[in-house]
Order: sequence, then C-alpha cells, then structure tokens
Amino acid sequence: MNERYALTLLEAVEFSGLGRTRLYALAAEGRISFKKCGKRTLIIADDLKRLIAELPDAPIRCASLTKPPADAA
Repeated sequence: MNERYALTLLEAVEFSGLGRTRLYALAAEGRISFKKCGKRTLIIADDLKRLIAELPDAPIRCASLTKPPADAA
C-alpha cells in the first residue's frame, strides 16, 4: 500500500495522537500548514512527521526504571 501524501484532519488526529484543537493551534503558530481543496482540509503527512520528530524526548517518570534495585548495594 502506498503511503498517503496528505491526511484529512480526522486522519491527522488519528495518525499523530494530537487533538483537532492542538492541530489548529500548531497551524496558527506556523509549525504545520493546512491545505484546502473545496471544503476538505488537508495536512501534508511529511509536515506532521517532521513536527513529531522535532518534539523533545519525554522524561522517564517510572521510579522503578530510574532507581537501582535495592539488593544492588
């Protein structure tokens, strides 16, 4: 199956895990762009991939993964 060049807004929400409101905010900030074809709003898939790749790494918050085992002393 060929990879899609553009995604509808609903597809972009499903693809990215971001909400519609956040996607609109990112477009207002100029971080992604929307394209219009009639009534349909499209987002270029590569723009969305680039945005996600540029996000900072999330810190690890699970205490069991950051502390050495108790018997390691």
